[in-house]
Amino acid sequence: MATLITMEERILSALDLFRAGDDDAALGALLEFADELLPALIGVYRREDDAECRAFLVRIAWERREPETLGFIAEALNDPVEEVWQSALDGSVALASEEILDLLRAARGSVRADPSSTRRFQLCIDEAILYVDGLLQGGQRPR
Repeated sequence: MATLITMEERILSALDLFRAGDDDAALGALLEFADELLPALIGVYRREDDAECRAFLVRIAWERREPETLGFIAEALNDPVEEVWQSALDGSVALASEEILDLLRAARGSVRADPSSTRRFQLCIDEAILYVDGLLQGGQRPR
């Protein structure tokens, strides 16, 4: 009798590959999986202590482009660790849309742990806003 593997177990298995340095295998395992993954991925993200793993999970979410990705990107933009919110910004640019632009504008007012972190976050958000707005106005993505 075959053992059924839960969605969460698949994600955790991919995270083990990621932690072992096999980013490509981890990425492939989750990007090529046909079923909806985001609800389980969000649950794993919320319990994950390692910021590098959280950033990886955010990347998986936006690369899969599931319908609920926008809300997850908004959550990840509030992560206190720069590596994680930078991954969310990468996804914002990759998914450029009016909704993403609204999300970025709303996130710009977020306050971080200290003034320099807040300023850095706001500068990065401003850059993403300009980039996404440019794409929406007919600009080309850089190659």
